[in-house]
Amino acid sequence: MGKYIVTGGAGFIGSHLAKKLVSLGHEVLILDDLSTGRKENLPEKTDFIQIDLSRQEEIDKIPSQNYTGVLHLAAQSSGEISFEDPYKDYLINSGSTLLLLDWCLKNKVNRFFYSSSMSIYGGDDNPCKQEDSPCHPNSFYGISKLASENYIRLFGKMGINYTIFRLFNVYGPGQNIQNLKQGMVSIYLAYILQNNPILVKGSLERFRDLTYIDDVIEAWIMTIDDPKTFGKTYNLATGKKTTVRELLNLLLENYGLDRSYPIVNSSGTPGDVFGYTADINSIQSDIAWNPRYGIKKGLKMMTDYYRKEPNPKGKP
Repeated sequence: MGKYIVTGGAGFIGSHLAKKLVSLGHEVLILDDLSTGRKENLPEKTDFIQIDLSRQEEIDKIPSQNYTGVLHLAAQSSGEISFEDPYKDYLINSGSTLLLLDWCLKNKVNRFFYSSSMSIYGGDDNPCKQEDSPCHPNSFYGISKLASENYIRLFGKMGINYTIFRLFNVYGPGQNIQNLKQGMVSIYLAYILQNNPILVKGSLERFRDLTYIDDVIEAWIMTIDDPKTFGKTYNLATGKKTTVRELLNLLLENYGLDRSYPIVNSSGTPGDVFGYTADINSIQSDIAWNPRYGIKKGLKMMTDYYRKEPNPKGKP
């Protein structure tokens, strides 16, 4: 069994990943500054250090032990918020990645996983993104994630065996529904749980590639010690298109609400793109991974989870 560091392990995706690693018998140390993550998300049988990974003096506090690898998910993950303080976005995303890579090199931890984003592609005339598609980010967030990828590739030449996942819109139980500036599914769900009109920023015909959390975790676990994935970058998504209108209709249907539910439409957010989906042939070919949850099944599991929670964690 291995011994792994999971950064951002008190957040949505990180906590799911840490819990899965523990269930498989691995030891897990979680690093998180709790700026968006929550202590109640920390899985049992994990160690935890509250830490700001964008500061060298904090990085130096990580214990030097014989770790198998680092799974780096800690991030500021909102394109909209990145416009509010671009330098802070850079420090949290690119700065922390650079410092963590340097720590790995010095401590001989040569396996590194990175949670990148579809935002690195930006918007162009091609709505289906392959890993070699041009990258022209539309937000400071996308730029910081792309810069982190390039840092990782440089450290790859120094001996770090990395795998980069470009995540598209991930959703599922435990998502932070308090944050109304990140996570399309969770944002709309939060309005419904509050019995408030749903605010949609941008066209209802915009579309996304929505990926259920369990599919994302499965892909990370399948690549954990697979040499075929060393030095690779993968789109991690379903390859399927869902419009905002379709998403809203499914959410309303799951809660027994009709399509007359009030929806307020406003202008889009800075850096937003109209829509794209992922080409996932690369990850399917290398590790035989396929998404198991379509949007209808995934949304039902997510809404069932919140229906059973009388006061959902993170409810606004």
